[in-house]
Amino acid sequence: MRAADAAPVTTRIETVGTEVSEGPVVGRLEGPGHSVAAYRGVPYAAPPVGPDRFAPPRPHPGWTEPLRADGPMGTVPPQLPSPFAALMGDPVGSPQTEACLTVNIWAPTTGDGPRPVLVWLPGGSFLTGGADLPRYDGAELAAQEGIVVVLVNYRLGALGFLAPSWAEPAAVEGTGTSLSFRTAPGTTHVTNAGLLDQIAALSWVKREIHAFGGDPGEITVIGQSAGGQSLAALLALPVVRPLFRRAALHSAPLGMPPLTREEAARTADDLLAALDGEDARSVSAERLLLAQRHVLTRPRPRGDVRPPFQLVADGTVVPDDLPRALRHSPPGDGLDLLMGVTRHECALWYGKDPATAEMTPDEVAAEFAAVFGARAGEALRHYTSGATPPVAFEELKTDAFFTAPTQRFADLADAWGATVRLFRFDWQVPGRNAALRACHCVEIPFLLGRAEARRAPVFADADQEEMAALRARVRSLWGEFVRSGVPAADWRACRGEDPVVRVVGGERDGELLDSLTEPGRRRLWS
Repeated sequence: MRAADAAPVTTRIETVGTEVSEGPVVGRLEGPGHSVAAYRGVPYAAPPVGPDRFAPPRPHPGWTEPLRADGPMGTVPPQLPSPFAALMGDPVGSPQTEACLTVNIWAPTTGDGPRPVLVWLPGGSFLTGGADLPRYDGAELAAQEGIVVVLVNYRLGALGFLAPSWAEPAAVEGTGTSLSFRTAPGTTHVTNAGLLDQIAALSWVKREIHAFGGDPGEITVIGQSAGGQSLAALLALPVVRPLFRRAALHSAPLGMPPLTREEAARTADDLLAALDGEDARSVSAERLLLAQRHVLTRPRPRGDVRPPFQLVADGTVVPDDLPRALRHSPPGDGLDLLMGVTRHECALWYGKDPATAEMTPDEVAAEFAAVFGARAGEALRHYTSGATPPVAFEELKTDAFFTAPTQRFADLADAWGATVRLFRFDWQVPGRNAALRACHCVEIPFLLGRAEARRAPVFADADQEEMAALRARVRSLWGEFVRSGVPAADWRACRGEDPVVRVVGGERDGELLDSLTEPGRRRLWS
């Protein structure tokens, strides 16, 4: 028989099942040795559709027939293409749906439970991403570390963070698994709907994770990028904190304050104008995304990569100053907090940007003057020592948006009562993409993800054996943090009088530093 006539090879899917409060759920076995039960697209709230498009998340009414969560994908929130999709190897053309308030869950099927739980709040500038990207797959991590891994979808872009002047904040009431969202009668459009989704997801996980073998008393929440910024806001909400025991902030852009109501209203006006009078509550998701694209293409200053749809300081759920809100919230005694950045965060945006490469020394000096004022010359000398002016500009942005505010937030969290550990991820992209260095998101495939993600173009020239060794070590460290709050016995907590930062990956792997910023720079930012 010719090869062309051969029968197609099929892979038999072994299904597994469990039951949550809403009804029975069917998943499938996958991961190393098929030792992990994967459930994709499990609802934690009702679909935010029709009149609920911009409303707080509502409880799901439940189902009677088994929910099929055994497919290769769950749900994808409506979004425009990411500018980094090709580089990161993101799937193309995945079906999108507004019925996206779902979680993906990976739970080991061997050994004894209940197991510690890791809940991941993904990033994407509040505009793109979601639980189903290959780099977020949790099967390998769940199998290696014996933990339950949960990835959360929430509303993105305008659907999650459109805040016209008439939008009202929703009060978060109750505590733990009894949280609810109160709005004024007749309110159909709230501020920060995407953040309320995350709160609803955490409440659902706390209530239902036992059905997947998870321990509701041992939940760690990790937020990366926009997810980290969201988690910083959630830490200051006393009614939310009982939902988890530990937290980790990866590459949170803490130097980017929430939008003011006025800024958010101007953005909303622009989007609504692009709809030409159509009602944002009833137009198709595709039409809304086209209007969102119009907003994203507005002129902006050089180097401004802040998303126009993001957290909005509504005074109820999101404060105007996240560190100040944490300082004035009840003490964080008993909270284990892991925080860190990649060494060259902003190389993702500027490392391969021709406009940045063409910046003149005078243009770079002007950027430093805008940040440091009279100390610009001193700062410029620190940043240009051994670096070109464009690289100095990139590192300035890294420290302004990520490194320096993360260091300040860590110092504050220590004084607030949390036990804080800091890391800096130093592994750098090699070869044709070397300009990205240790850029934003580069640490994710060393913790989460499957083989498909490691074949992304960004890693085309990477040594796979080297990556595998570092991946095993990172998963071990983070797995131990999820289990005990202490990633390694020799990883000391960061105290005001004893600052310590652990380097992960790269030539200085395992070294202890006294600051996230490079020597001499911390004084500039203080």
